[in-house]
Amino acid sequence: MPTWITVVFILLIAATLASFFLGRGRMASFGKGGAGGAGYASGTMTVTGVSSRGDADKNGQAYFTLSGTIIGPDTPPTEVYGSLVLGSGDPDPSVGQELPVVYKPGKAATTWRFVTSQE
Repeated sequence: MPTWITVVFILLIAATLASFFLGRGRMASFGKGGAGGAGYASGTMTVTGVSSRGDADKNGQAYFTLSGTIIGPDTPPTEVYGSLVLGSGDPDPSVGQELPVVYKPGKAATTWRFVTSQE
């Protein structure tokens, strides 16, 4: 087999791996909440309903289902619901609590995310 075919094959594999890891890093930062990236606005979700703490998983994490109202500078009050994962040492969410969120203006109901402290 000619050497140039081997070199091209190795370059293709390297480019594929690089794009995989670069793309994975972008998705991970989006999923954490944070600033949400360009085009996202900050707001607050006031909790109107919360499930009770169930049994923790093997990592000590508890899962909650929340409903609430998002308010922010670029959206009217928007009713939403979603899931929240907390560690065993974290306090349970409660009705009336305000949690920071980010969302795309005009699409708060479908694009909102919790802001986490892992930024």
